[in-house]
Amino acid sequence: MALRAAARKDSNTRDSLVKDSVAKANAKPARKPKPATRDCVLDFADSPPETRLLYSRMNDSISNTFIGGGFVGRCQGENNRLRADSAEQFQQAGIVNLYGNVTYEEPGKMQVAAAHATYFTREGRLYADGNVVATQLSTGSTFMGPSIEYYRSTPERPIARMVAPSRSTARLIEKDSLGRPGPPVTVIANRFEDTGDSLLMAWGDVVIERQQINGRSDSSAFDKITQRARLVRGARITNTDSAQRFVLNADTIDLFSTERKLDRVFASHKATATNDQLVLTSEWIDLRLKEQQLDEAFAFGPGRSRATTPQQDVDADSLRIRLAARRVREVRAVGDARAVGTPDTTKIRTPDKDVLSGDSVFAFFDSTATADTAKGPRIREIRALGNASSLFHIANSRGRASPPGINYVRGVRIFVNFDTGAVRDVRVDSAASGVYLEPVLDSLSDTTARRDGAARSRPRSGSPPPPSTGGAPARRPPSVPPPFERPAREPVGAGTVSTLSAYRRRP
Repeated sequence: MALRAAARKDSNTRDSLVKDSVAKANAKPARKPKPATRDCVLDFADSPPETRLLYSRMNDSISNTFIGGGFVGRCQGENNRLRADSAEQFQQAGIVNLYGNVTYEEPGKMQVAAAHATYFTREGRLYADGNVVATQLSTGSTFMGPSIEYYRSTPERPIARMVAPSRSTARLIEKDSLGRPGPPVTVIANRFEDTGDSLLMAWGDVVIERQQINGRSDSSAFDKITQRARLVRGARITNTDSAQRFVLNADTIDLFSTERKLDRVFASHKATATNDQLVLTSEWIDLRLKEQQLDEAFAFGPGRSRATTPQQDVDADSLRIRLAARRVREVRAVGDARAVGTPDTTKIRTPDKDVLSGDSVFAFFDSTATADTAKGPRIREIRALGNASSLFHIANSRGRASPPGINYVRGVRIFVNFDTGAVRDVRVDSAASGVYLEPVLDSLSDTTARRDGAARSRPRSGSPPPPSTGGAPARRPPSVPPPFERPAREPVGAGTVSTLSAYRRRP
């Protein structure tokens, strides 16, 4: 019996716990109390002497007030000031309408000038329209547009907020650590939202004009505390400096500044950077600036990265480009790297390319001022490190019109030096092997020469044919060249040389 009573007690306890949990789950959450609001007691003691007043009492607690001839006032207990040519207050609705030369001001925070405005006293919200100019007094930044909505800070809303719902122009002033204002940044967008004078958001056909830098995107964000800006969707950055122009395109572009000076630009998702000497494409591109000038560029991420210069195309898993005096100095490619170049067109005529590949490829350019500025810096040296191979064309001693020779080598490391854009020497370090192929006489030209020789030796019309001696044919005179024989095809790299039928091994 005792066991039965204990089991019944445990069952009742479990049932009560289940009922309590179900009741708590079905219980409606307690509603938060609405923030306390109070009506605005309008104080217009600072209005000019010619001010006219019409006071209309609706009942014991509601009244309307109409003011003309100039109005200066504020809500008692609020640190703000309203100015206008005329005003009207509807106490029950909590609205103050302002007309003509309207100015709303919070000392040290915000000043709004417009043709018309409505102040919602219970919300602490100002809606201004008609040639609106809003100035953030702490920084001097301004917003200009057809309409602007401002939410002042209150105990329920500690951070002020400003919204420009129509296409407007923002002129941002950034100050350095000493409080000195820098060059302004102009931003144009279909909609703005500024939070606490620290975070600015812009949407719709955003246009950014900064010192030597212009930008465009679908939307953007500016963090004034961390000095970071982000451009999203169809982002584009253009450097307007005539000495070093470049254009950066990507889906997203981040800009980083230190002491209000731009020092880094990071582009992600199908990024492309272009200037007069270089075209860089990659999933991610990281540009580093020094004294507002491009100093280094990094390309990496999923897929291949490619750098194209007037003389060399380099692609690899990742790239690093260094510049000196605004000119390309080094291109470092890491991860299944390959450099493809055009042979010297003044000495060689061929549709094929020179190819150098390896685990890593380093290209060094002549960045001195004496280099040809029209074609960019000339290639000075290329190094292939790890599983290296190279195929280069060598100028024919018979001139540019004759086919060039082909030098194909493999090794652990390969060093190629250039002289005025042409290959000067190729050095292979460790496990060297390869082949040199030189061109032979064109078979078509040789056949034509034999046909012309046969025509000259043919007897004239009316002459008796030469007597037949019978037996074996006469041997060819030594002066007649032997028939051309095509050598066997040499394996020099798939997809690099279209045909090698006109080449033979050098003995």
